[in-house]
Amino acid sequence: MRTKYKPWAKPYIESHPDVTILKEEYSSIKDVYLEIGSGKGQFLVGMANKFPSLFFVGIERNVTCSGITFKKLVEEDITNAKIIDDEASVVLTNLNDKSINGIFLNFSDPWPKKRHHKRRLTASTFLNEYKRVLKDNGLIYFKTDNSDLFSFSKEEFLNNGLTIIKENDHYLLDDDFDFETEYEANFKNKGQNIYRLVLKKND
Repeated sequence: MRTKYKPWAKPYIESHPDVTILKEEYSSIKDVYLEIGSGKGQFLVGMANKFPSLFFVGIERNVTCSGITFKKLVEEDITNAKIIDDEASVVLTNLNDKSINGIFLNFSDPWPKKRHHKRRLTASTFLNEYKRVLKDNGLIYFKTDNSDLFSFSKEEFLNNGLTIIKENDHYLLDDDFDFETEYEANFKNKGQNIYRLVLKKND
């Protein structure tokens, strides 16, 4: 599902700098959760409304999707969620060690060609950064409709010292600490299976 380019998105983002977050702000926030690839913000906004005592940060490199999320956060006056329009690799590099409670990977790009597997958000290079920025016993929440990505990711997680604490190959949104994404609703309407893992960073 490609999002049609919206020329208003970039100027809107630039006019609302308060909706993004700076590196130094993380250390002053108690419970921070990161969503990598937040799309149009349905999950980010939903979680922020559902859990007002927690803080959620979305990363989205598509400027139009980021703009849509910015607009939702502004119009709904949400103060416990922010969005960063940048590459995940750049944002992660700038985060302090053990500064994040949990990371959400919702319907990430499957990069189906084998030569592109290193670009997957569950490849070892990314997992090393996740483990660095996660607090002790921090969690990774992973959802996908792609069975190949699920198998690949499960193997990568286990090979990189993460422990599976929940596994579901027919997930029905039955975990309270979750919210349905735009992709998830679309896939379920088409009768596609949703795969999910929750993983713990080992001490």
